[in-house]
Amino acid sequence: MTQTLHTRFIEQAGKNPDATAIYSDAGVLTYRELDERSRALAERLVAEGAGPGVPVGVCVERTPDLVVGILAALRAGSCYVPLDPRYPAERLDLMVRDSGTRLLLTTPASRSNCPAGPTLVVLDGTVTTEPGERPVPVVPADTAYVIYTSGTTGRPKGVAIRHSGCAAMLSAWDLALADRDLGGVCAASSICFDMSVMEIFPALSLGGAVVLVESTVHLPESPYVDRVTLLHAIPSVMNALLDAGGLPPNLRTVVFGGEPLRRGLVDRVYAETGADQVFNAYGPTEGTVFCTLGPVPRDGTGEPTIGAPAAGARLYVLDENREPLPAGVPGELYLGGAGVAHGYLNRPETTAERFVPDPFVDGARMYRTGDVVIRTDSGELEFVGRTDNQVKVRGHRIELEEVESRLTGCPGVREAAAAVRGRRLVGYVVAEGDARGGVRTDAGLQAALTGKLAAELPEYMVPQAIVLLDELPSTPAGKLDRAALPEPPAAGAGPVTAAGTPTEVALSEIWGQLLGLEPAGIDVRAAFYDLGGDSLLLVRLARLMTRRFDRRVRVPDLFRFRDIHSLGRWLDEEGDATPEVVESARRRAAVRRAALRGRAASGN
Repeated sequence: MTQTLHTRFIEQAGKNPDATAIYSDAGVLTYRELDERSRALAERLVAEGAGPGVPVGVCVERTPDLVVGILAALRAGSCYVPLDPRYPAERLDLMVRDSGTRLLLTTPASRSNCPAGPTLVVLDGTVTTEPGERPVPVVPADTAYVIYTSGTTGRPKGVAIRHSGCAAMLSAWDLALADRDLGGVCAASSICFDMSVMEIFPALSLGGAVVLVESTVHLPESPYVDRVTLLHAIPSVMNALLDAGGLPPNLRTVVFGGEPLRRGLVDRVYAETGADQVFNAYGPTEGTVFCTLGPVPRDGTGEPTIGAPAAGARLYVLDENREPLPAGVPGELYLGGAGVAHGYLNRPETTAERFVPDPFVDGARMYRTGDVVIRTDSGELEFVGRTDNQVKVRGHRIELEEVESRLTGCPGVREAAAAVRGRRLVGYVVAEGDARGGVRTDAGLQAALTGKLAAELPEYMVPQAIVLLDELPSTPAGKLDRAALPEPPAAGAGPVTAAGTPTEVALSEIWGQLLGLEPAGIDVRAAFYDLGGDSLLLVRLARLMTRRFDRRVRVPDLFRFRDIHSLGRWLDEEGDATPEVVESARRRAAVRRAALRGRAASGN
């Protein structure tokens, strides 16, 4: 079995050099082209000092250069550190400093977002291929990538994943999906999310193709949507795609993960798409992407489980003394096997706490997941809950303590807490010195706090609502009673400032479409989140505004301009946005999409 993450791609490039490896709006690459470009870039990185033990940051927008850069870092013998250029500058800087990144791959488009310090290697289209490649020795125990997760101390933790763990993941994928069509695997996750590893490498390891898109929500607009045969999705996103009718027509396989999966959604997928296979995957970042991958049959009964252990994984359900529990009894899930990570970078105490000796295998370690599960009589696992305050928001793992630490560090905040209410992450704040009583929101404070957090945290970690309290609820022991934190006040109370300009009217129509509200009743000075929006809808809002106004609207823009009034002023300052211009922009966008679809159908 091949023991490194990238060598299986190199083998496929030798077997099928003219096959398409990557489809994207920015270009199409064959295996030969991807091989040559990543090989040449690896040579350049080696010349700059890359090699075993030298982390290489990859800060590249979602173009084929992103995959080129990841492969080049691996071929140079280094591990790669994913740095999404859409992340706040402070977050990227922290990840670079914590990982010890000395070389950073980027492009002219993303260069301005790169942290200072590392030597920049800019991909500008001038990389030339070399006739050969000096092999860089990589052993299975070497680190393949370092990916950052939310941390309880207020700082993210870098998880170091080994090549051996990646090889085990690929082998488990081979066994589970041996007969699946990998001709078009949708790659929509941020590279800072470990699902991206499963979206890119299994396809390139088995001779398939990657369809690179901005996000799953943007998939319907891709000129290569018809080529997608396999899609990874979190359930909340899949529900949105089904509601919008935006799933690929040639979809055959859906792999769920990141959130609890319900039978009703599985039934919808089978009924409303051409998919003939649905899988439910589970696994923490510390276990190399997934450790279960179970098929969910058509016409099944009962709620789906998270499956049985994937090939190479050992899963234990243990009590507080780390003794095995029988089927039907809930306990904490521990993960053993080849997929267990090195540990947390520069965090020996946290590593020792979570990565503990495996009492069932001499000399091995296992990872304490913190998840409570029940093993069924058939050997599958049912997810019950958590032993701590970790939550999932749109599939992303969040330690509530990190959000709370950031809120507490904001000016004017004495105490803070965070919780998930419905699908929304909510922040609770006790302001310094200004107790006014009751449960309420404050538009000015929410804007100030959210704006500060948006400059420090990934967008999925920014609370969608801020509630002011006189004091935080506590248990009899004096600890935070998170369950007693109230629901945010209902949106829409108070007088409404109606839309005035044509731009505000157009925006009200878009907001009404997304939020299920009458456009005429939307207050143009109310924040999107206050009216019931969430992070997933915010991505869709950016996409709809981009199409309607024919100009690039990004999620960070929607954090800066949070209501229709401020958004309208920003759009009008950028240029005329009358209904006539809007309709013209929509026609031009439709023509462009039709042309791109024609190119996709012809294979050019």
